[in-house]
Amino acid sequence: MTALFDQAVALHGQGRLDEAERLYRQVLAREPRHLDARHMLGVLRAYQNRNQEAYDLIAPVVAVDPGNALALANLGNVLLALERLEEGLAMFDRSLALNPDYPAAHLSRANLLQPLLRYHEAVASYDRFLRLVPDSAEAWSNRGLALQHMGRLEDALASFRRAEALDPVMAEAPLNRALCHLLMQDFANGLPLCEWRKQMPRPIEARVYPQPLWTGAENIRGKTLFAYIEQGLGDAMQYYSYARFALERGAHVILSVPTPLVTLFRRAIPAVELIGWNQVPTAFDFHIPLASIPLAVGMRVETIPAADHYLTAEPGRIGRWKEAIGARGFRIAIAWQGNNLVMGSEGKSFPVAALADIAALPGVRLIGLQKNAGSEQLDHLPDGMTVERYDFDNGPDAFLDSAAMMMACDMVISADTAPAHLAGALGVPTWVALKHVPDWRWFLDRDDSPWYPSLRLFRQPVLGDWASVFAAMKRALISRRA
Repeated sequence: MTALFDQAVALHGQGRLDEAERLYRQVLAREPRHLDARHMLGVLRAYQNRNQEAYDLIAPVVAVDPGNALALANLGNVLLALERLEEGLAMFDRSLALNPDYPAAHLSRANLLQPLLRYHEAVASYDRFLRLVPDSAEAWSNRGLALQHMGRLEDALASFRRAEALDPVMAEAPLNRALCHLLMQDFANGLPLCEWRKQMPRPIEARVYPQPLWTGAENIRGKTLFAYIEQGLGDAMQYYSYARFALERGAHVILSVPTPLVTLFRRAIPAVELIGWNQVPTAFDFHIPLASIPLAVGMRVETIPAADHYLTAEPGRIGRWKEAIGARGFRIAIAWQGNNLVMGSEGKSFPVAALADIAALPGVRLIGLQKNAGSEQLDHLPDGMTVERYDFDNGPDAFLDSAAMMMACDMVISADTAPAHLAGALGVPTWVALKHVPDWRWFLDRDDSPWYPSLRLFRQPVLGDWASVFAAMKRALISRRA
């Protein structure tokens, strides 16, 4: 039996997973209580991202053998993948209590602490790992992210640079450093480094064409420029304004956007020719990702193309939502949760219950804009708090109803998520609640946005302090309505 298990482990190490699984199962068929075979089959399942199966295999091993430091750490990794973060942290702590010098457990523990917003502890865990494995570019880069979220920006830049020196071809570190520079409004250093996004292991979209890339040096007057969105819906709304730079240089712009946004963007100003996500023009002279246009034109903070609005909602749809919502009271459209699945995006969402004091103001009505994740919070509101619910954006086109609902309300309150960009692009008065060190595009130490003149920014004074944010909003709202 030992020889069969050893053979399975050898095949596993060679990446011959199907053969390894077959032998692990043979071992377990003959000896169902063979803990090592069960553990390693769970590790194999975790590698395949079949994390619930991995948990079901490894958890019994830990229950029977609680002194198995390796199994505890591997179970922690599975729980991290399942987003069961507190349970995962407990597994890493138990593993490290048994084996304090186990490097992988320190690294995984540090990575897990970031989505828990426990950045000081994460840095301490990265430092313990790096004392054992000083040449890990991944650890230095992730450590930089934690430092950035603590507001230690120069230390973060140094950590990113250390990662770049250790692994000059790893895209994450220079891209992380790019975003840190941009947060500091240092576009001269940040924009060139942003091009590293094209080297990420799994970019959202990497396009290659026989036509040349527009670098900004080429004359595009009278030429057709094919531009395309690479990233999410909020980014698409913000970056649309970059097309103005190419139009001002005399180009005809064809823009590929996420297909659900085509109808919304047809009403954008200035107008460009729009096509869907996977479409390519039959003929064009140059191409460029829309996010690369700022580099091509040497954009700086003072040249951000701000306008009172560049999107408009459909008049008929606005009218229907004005009728549905009604004119009573002071109507605030609210969105409170975005995507928290990417390291660095954690902590941007706030609980809808944080708006309870604003909801209690005389005449205030909260109109829910949240769809899907986060909307379940409406089933557990504090006593006396009301958020009005409506069916919207149920068709193939995203944000058409959301845009009209915003225009039918008096203002918007949003977390750092796509509705904040939509409201800004529409020119709707909007208050954005930001975590202590936010995404780069909101910069630092300012309450306005150069991207969107209608936005006002409310920032956490310290990490996690939403109470101060909404107390400030309440005071501002009372003053506004006085």
